[in-house]
Amino acid sequence: MFPPKKTFFNWLLVLLLSHNLTSAQDKIAIGETRELQSKILHENRSLQIYLPPSYQNSKIQQAHYPVIYLLDSETNFHYLTGFIEKISQGPYAYIPEMIVVGIVNTNRSRDLTPTPIIDKKTKQLDTKNSGGNEAFISFIQQELFPWVDSHYRTENYKILIGHSFGGITALNILLHHTKMFNAYLVHDPSIWYDNQLVLKQFEASTTTDLLKRKLYLTQAGEPFNNTELNDHFTSNKKFKALLDKGKFQNLKWQFQQYEAEDHGSIPIIGNLDGLRYIFKAHQINIKAVATQPDLIKNSYRKLSEDLNFQFLPTETYIEKVARYLMRIGKMEQALGYLEQNLSSFPHSPQAHYSLYEYYIQIQQKEKAEAYLSEALTLGYPSN
Repeated sequence: MFPPKKTFFNWLLVLLLSHNLTSAQDKIAIGETRELQSKILHENRSLQIYLPPSYQNSKIQQAHYPVIYLLDSETNFHYLTGFIEKISQGPYAYIPEMIVVGIVNTNRSRDLTPTPIIDKKTKQLDTKNSGGNEAFISFIQQELFPWVDSHYRTENYKILIGHSFGGITALNILLHHTKMFNAYLVHDPSIWYDNQLVLKQFEASTTTDLLKRKLYLTQAGEPFNNTELNDHFTSNKKFKALLDKGKFQNLKWQFQQYEAEDHGSIPIIGNLDGLRYIFKAHQINIKAVATQPDLIKNSYRKLSEDLNFQFLPTETYIEKVARYLMRIGKMEQALGYLEQNLSSFPHSPQAHYSLYEYYIQIQQKEKAEAYLSEALTLGYPSN
């Protein structure tokens, strides 16, 4: 017997609303927040962590990733991780997949300034709200680095991103703690601080070996230069002029002034362009691989030389190359790349499964089944 029409429609309405509420609870996650108790800073610090899409992929062999350390994370984490995910994916990736560790501020002016300044009211040095940069740097080096390396699969290639006060923090580290990071994105730094202290320190240290580090330095546009910001603009111009003299050993750098960007907006486009500058040798024309067998090997050799760090093609990238070659009928070349993946990543379920698919396609069933068996043994999903 059917329920009365009114009861039936009430029941149907509840069912539909229930389904919609369930669907509305689905979330798009871009990262996670973790807490780290700092003995150096005597406080709890919040961290925002982004992991690349392949990090949790159980079909491939576990990989290690370069790490971006991001200052002022509360205002930069969301858009930056979107950029990174977009331009690190696909066969035309500009940059490698990377982990992002964003440091959320507690007392920004304290942590990101190198010296204490005089409080205008008390006429005393304000050590509570300025001059804590060295302690903050010690926190990063002695506590944050070990914590990140112990919790995540990291590669020993680190990038620091800083803007404004974060920019002079990055320059301070580049000059005085050069080994901490491999590359720096520095946006419209507050070089005016404490009577241009950072500029003077660089001027006095022009023989310092900067260990083949890379620096991408940005400045806001001239239309935003006004009386209040005159010291800010002129200080940055002086720093750029100092770099132009070429007195710093083993520093690769690029300066970019964005005429349409002000002090607040410049990190957005600056981070996008800066990442592409650092990894300018990373992008490879996959369609040229078929006619240039050594293209990938030579490209990664140039990338490693440019960054003074050995970068190797990832399993997922070589997989994409092999799939492309199979699509265009270059089966022998595709096999070479599939076998390269298996040699480089012998514990990868995907590397074995891809060879299974290859041999199925060329109708060599016996070989195919052997690779399938190994893929399933290593955990490739059977369904």
